[in-house]
Amino acid sequence: MIEQNPLRLGDILVQKGLLTQARLKKALNHQEIYGGRLGNILIDFGWIEEEELREVSQLIPQKFKLGEMLVQRGMLTDAQLRLALEFQQKSGGLLGDIILSLGMVDAHALFKIIASQQGMGRVGSQFAIYSSKIPEEIAREYQAIVVHTSLNQVVIAVAKTLTDDQIKFLESMLGYTVEQVLATHAELESLWRQAYTSELMSISINKLAVDSPDQSARKVFTKRQVTGMVGLLIAIIVGMSIDPFRTGLTINIIIQLVYFIVSTLKFLMILRGIRPTAQIRISDEEVAAIDERTLPIYTILVPMYKEGRVIRALVENLERLDYPKFKLDIRLLIEEDDVEAQEILRSMKLPHYYTCIVVPNSKPKTKPKACNYGLIHAMGEYVVIFDAEDRPEPDQLKKVHLAFNRSSDKCCCIQAKLNYYNSEQNLLTRWFTQEYSMWFDLLLPGLMQLDIPIPLGGTSNHFKTKILKSLNAWDPYNVTEDADLGIRLYGEGFTTGIVDSRTWEEANSRTGNWIRQRSRWIKGYMLTWFVHMRFPLRLWRQIRTRGMIGIQVIVLATPLLPLINPFLWTLVFLWYMTRNQLIPMMFPGPIYYIAAVELIIGNFLFVFSNVAGVYKVIGELHAKKDYTLSFRLIKYALLTPIYWLLMSVAAYKAAWQLIFRPFYWEKTDHGLADDETVNVFSFPDKNTNTSV
Repeated sequence: MIEQNPLRLGDILVQKGLLTQARLKKALNHQEIYGGRLGNILIDFGWIEEEELREVSQLIPQKFKLGEMLVQRGMLTDAQLRLALEFQQKSGGLLGDIILSLGMVDAHALFKIIASQQGMGRVGSQFAIYSSKIPEEIAREYQAIVVHTSLNQVVIAVAKTLTDDQIKFLESMLGYTVEQVLATHAELESLWRQAYTSELMSISINKLAVDSPDQSARKVFTKRQVTGMVGLLIAIIVGMSIDPFRTGLTINIIIQLVYFIVSTLKFLMILRGIRPTAQIRISDEEVAAIDERTLPIYTILVPMYKEGRVIRALVENLERLDYPKFKLDIRLLIEEDDVEAQEILRSMKLPHYYTCIVVPNSKPKTKPKACNYGLIHAMGEYVVIFDAEDRPEPDQLKKVHLAFNRSSDKCCCIQAKLNYYNSEQNLLTRWFTQEYSMWFDLLLPGLMQLDIPIPLGGTSNHFKTKILKSLNAWDPYNVTEDADLGIRLYGEGFTTGIVDSRTWEEANSRTGNWIRQRSRWIKGYMLTWFVHMRFPLRLWRQIRTRGMIGIQVIVLATPLLPLINPFLWTLVFLWYMTRNQLIPMMFPGPIYYIAAVELIIGNFLFVFSNVAGVYKVIGELHAKKDYTLSFRLIKYALLTPIYWLLMSVAAYKAAWQLIFRPFYWEKTDHGLADDETVNVFSFPDKNTNTSV
């Protein structure tokens, strides 16, 4: 351990009479404001010659270890250093990152010491962007931004020391000598926003549309699709005017056949999801056996808008994650006009591994655009999206890491299962819980087993960052960007797995709020189908017959069946009310029996699927002594047809918006759960790396 303070450059210069105390003070003040190395500042001011600086620099003691420097300067105690070193031995990583994650030293103070240790300057408190910009793509690769220029050099803020080759390349490009200054993550984010706003927004909004226009929803319908839809509408109108009965009969036969085929295939998919091997299951013993030193950096994107009421709970939930905190890159994506959220986050003084990113205000104002913006500088090998109200199980990140290791190299995405913690709040939340249990615990695992495109959930989908970026990430013009991305992943030959880990969300408890949310989802499914069906033959050659059937059964049928249902209900109602003989004539021969099977057996199977899903989830939870969900939920499945009626209302609203407001993102309000009806549960505190 060092027993005396190492002499600093300024002290030596003053002691040797080469610099006055007043000039040293002025130079240090300039360094604090504009950044840079003290020696270069003194040379620029003409107060010292380069040869004198070189001679004095030889008298400065050699580089010390970071921990020793912090203890020697009174910024860290011996006990704190021992604790940080224990964390490093257990989980690997850089000591500075560990110290920051434990909240032992302020980031600005620590980076100043690290810069001094590495013989670098620090970015100044009043850094600014100058006209000599590095091209955005190179700046992103090097993590370097010009912050100051002088007569003979350019000062560049960096996340880490550049290599000699990188410095030579920048000097040849800029025509200046380069001085590096160290910047924190927050400082770099501010610099990115100042220097490259237009470039970053272009990447977030236009990259997919420019690189792969056929896969972008920026253009909702092609001319061929519009012509086809108009032609079909005209044919129906002409047919109804010439022979209403035969036209109606033809439409009904098509509806019955489509409904029967879709219902049968969907139920078969659900049956495949019941198998124990339908999910990637990771045991607690496997999680406990992980060597944390091998864990990669994990980026967490949390897009939010007007979520002030749940932000503090969000941070608590993220802090429960059992993952080395210094290996987390948590990026909170806040819209520019969401002033309340920005103020709340500033007041919370979040740890260093949180970065609050303000997304510039622009159209389209959607979640995928914000995610694209946050992904650009993501540091993780993996990246996951969580919504503001999410409560992921603490070991989810570790389970996903093991799931990726167990899967083939073609596996790009691991989807965690979603469910609701306020299932018993009212009848709507009970229905919603049943639906999610069926979808995430039966249907999606069945799709994985059958190797069919999986429409991802809006949250808790974990990606390999490099592959996700290569595919241009999310479509900012698609309001159900998750389902669209699942199809694009499949089309590029990548697979998706379902892992046995849950994220608990808040179920929508208000009917109007639920319809806004559901209509956006259905509109997104419509948009996704139209985008990927622009060239059906080309799509079929790309994803083959199995994938093509999957898209029709899952993506098309999700909005189609709620649109059809009111017509079928109307026919049943009119028959029982009027006994009009035209109605049975609409069901000739085998069509009658198909319709009967759909009405009796089909409806039963759909209700039964919800029951089976929630029963399966509850059984698995209770086996783990987790009583978040109750068997009381099952009896409410008998009222599911009322829930289907609400779906039809949302579907027709979605169809209207698809034509007139295709990119409009209807906000879903969160934080509405009644505390008295929220299912209270606690996660085991496995994580010893907690810092908040």
